[in-house]
Amino acid sequence: FGRQLSGFDPNHKFQPGDDGYEGGLKGLVSVLKDKLGLKRVYCWHALHGYWRGVDPELGKSFGVNVTNVHPKASSHLLSIEPQLEWDTVSLFGVGLITDPLDLAVFYANLHAPLVEAGIDGVDVQSGVSAVGGGVGGGPHLARIYTEAMEKSVSLHFTTKDGAANCINCMCHSTENLYRHKITSIARASDDFYPRRPESHTVHIVNVAYNSLFMGEICLPDWDMFHSKHESAELHAAARAIGGCPVYVSDAPGNHDAALLKRLVLPDGSVLRAKLPGRPTRDCLFNDVGRDANSVLKIWNQNTYGGVVGAFHVQGVAWNFDTHENEVLGTSYPDLIASVKPHDVESLRDTNGPFVGFRHRTGSIEILPNGHFPMNDQISHRGWEIFTIVPLQVANDGISWAPIGLADMLNTGGAILQTGNIEQPIQNGEGTKPKRAYVESRGPGLFVSYAKPSPDRILIEDGNNLLNLSFLYDEGSGKLSFMLPNENSQTGSHKVYIEWD
Repeated sequence: FGRQLSGFDPNHKFQPGDDGYEGGLKGLVSVLKDKLGLKRVYCWHALHGYWRGVDPELGKSFGVNVTNVHPKASSHLLSIEPQLEWDTVSLFGVGLITDPLDLAVFYANLHAPLVEAGIDGVDVQSGVSAVGGGVGGGPHLARIYTEAMEKSVSLHFTTKDGAANCINCMCHSTENLYRHKITSIARASDDFYPRRPESHTVHIVNVAYNSLFMGEICLPDWDMFHSKHESAELHAAARAIGGCPVYVSDAPGNHDAALLKRLVLPDGSVLRAKLPGRPTRDCLFNDVGRDANSVLKIWNQNTYGGVVGAFHVQGVAWNFDTHENEVLGTSYPDLIASVKPHDVESLRDTNGPFVGFRHRTGSIEILPNGHFPMNDQISHRGWEIFTIVPLQVANDGISWAPIGLADMLNTGGAILQTGNIEQPIQNGEGTKPKRAYVESRGPGLFVSYAKPSPDRILIEDGNNLLNLSFLYDEGSGKLSFMLPNENSQTGSHKVYIEWD
């Protein structure tokens, strides 16, 4: 944290030699992509270059004026983080560029070597708004730095469809958030701290409630986690319904592959929900970490239906006197989570009936209206995910509801399209059967609700329709069948359920 940016080329760790990588940064990126199959590689940098900004000598070398500023943190910041008064930035200063034209030159020099090495995007850490005293103020610095950074990102790190490959972090202040015009992803939380057991429940609380505001401005990023960790499932469940990017910071070879397969399909894609995950209406004003009674519920929307995650996160809460997370208790009794279809905001215009599916138990139940609850007992630091979809009921009493891939945490995220039950049509060849249709990602066990049992299930295979074996439980109406691997020719699976 005490260094300034002293050069634009990769440092000694990425240069050929005894203590560097033989192929340099470019060679390392090539190995990651060509041999290990990574699609994109990002690099981190601070919005102002590095933690203490830019070395004035580096500025001179490419004709840019760098001012070494000794910032003084506000009394409010010091009340939260008193160490700011004696950290390296305060003691030794931060190298800032205050001319917008110079900033354009700076970012051209910063990003060009990354592009040359095959880097696809950047993770940009802000912080300049806290060091703006004497050089125009924090809002001014945030504006000129963000504008220059985004122009450079749009030039160097965009996809074929024009999307910017950039993640913003440490940017919660409004002078940062309100300046994002090109980049759209922003961290919604403090870091994931693998060695701080008290941090994990409150992390879920923070990202959910912060997304209530940030989700109106950007795509909230809920940060990485470790797949092999005592709180891995808690974090994975939250990321699955958060509508956020999903990534892990596992050490190489230290992965829980079984958990990751519940988040990511074989082709590397994620069943991401459609919106930023946010608290349900009935827990907006509950203190879900402190009151010993409330369960945190987070809702989201899928292409068909919605999803609600319930989390027992009692026991840790922010202390406004000590300005740190306070452990209130380590053992709490189970709590009852009451989840209703209308907890999903996008389902509030639908009266019902609905079908509810619990991920952990795999159970299905009919919910006659939007206020009908599914009650579930959640253990401390435990969770459950509820997939909720409208139930289609035909005139002749046939009912059907596609749910999704049972083994994926966001089960309903697999559904790409579905249609209403088609009534039989009389033609010269006889009467066509009644038919329901769903298009889904795969592979995996697809679950749905049907009454009565269908006579057959067909899956498209090129120009052909193949019979698909299925299992049916008469009591619950649970209908399940295995979807095969996707391939480049067919992509997602188109499935037809038929009743004679």
